[in-house]
Order: sequence, then C-alpha cells, then structure tokens
Amino acid sequence: MRYCTKCKKLIKTSDSVSCPTCKRKTIDDPSHYSPVYIVTANGFELERIRAALHDADIPYTYNESRRDAGIRILNSAPPENCDVYVPLSAYQDAWDTLVGIGALSGAEEQNEDDPLLQKAKKEAKEEKELDPAKAKRIRVISLLAFLLILVIVAWLTDFVIELIKGAFV
Repeated sequence: MRYCTKCKKLIKTSDSVSCPTCKRKTIDDPSHYSPVYIVTANGFELERIRAALHDADIPYTYNESRRDAGIRILNSAPPENCDVYVPLSAYQDAWDTLVGIGALSGAEEQNEDDPLLQKAKKEAKEEKELDPAKAKRIRVISLLAFLLILVIVAWLTDFVIELIKGAFV
C-alpha cells in the first residue's frame, strides 16, 4: 500500500506512484501517526461512528468534507458530511470496528498482512512500551521531587510564621 499525503488515503495498489483522486505523488513510508481517511458520514451515522471509535479507544478526528463545504446559514448547524480520519497504526482496528457496527461494508476487505499497516502497528506498540528500568527511575525521581517540594513548603511556612511573629513582638 501507498499513502497520499494530500487526500490522507491509503492506495491499495503498491505500483501506483500517484493518487487516483488528486494525482499527487504517493509515499510508501508514512509515520504511524499519519492520519488516514476511513469514511465519510453525517448526522446520526457520524455520531454512531464517533461513539464506536471512542468506545474502542481508537483516536480519531473528523473534518467537514471539502466537496460539501458550502455556506452554512447558522454557525450552530451541524456539518453536512464529515471525513473521519484515524492514525495509520490504528487503521486496521478502526476498520474492523466500523465493519462490526455496519458503518462500512466488508466488501473491501483490508489486507491485514500489509507491511505498511504492520510496521505502523509495531512502531506504535514499541512507543507505548516503556523499559521497566526506565519506568522505575521515573517513579523514584518523581517521589524524590515530591518529598523535596514538601520540605521546601514546610521550611517556607516556618520562615513566614517566624517573620509574622517577629513583627508583633
């Protein structure tokens, strides 16, 4: 798979060097943070998709679709059509979630063995995992910093009280 940086879409054919939608050159090594277009929805369907992604702990964002970005009379009016984006590392999970709730048809099966998706998932997982020794050092340093703050606050309180006592004697 390749990735279009303008459309934010995954291109299924790896031999295509340009996006079929915008004709821009595609890349084959995006970051696992890269937002990927997954679906366009509006109204109740958009709320259903947002709830499903939120419940599955999948980060997402949505923007009003450029092709439907007409003038709205009232600012409080809901957007007509919104494009939903997820990070590349969560794309397969988001796809499975949306197929599960019926927001996407399973007709376009995603290739779970795609190296681009696997690499993005692996990078995200490695980033989440913290070295146990490093985690222990962070906890010890945090505890020492907290104790130091307590000592400083106690010392400052005693100092201020002594100043107030000295003013009235």
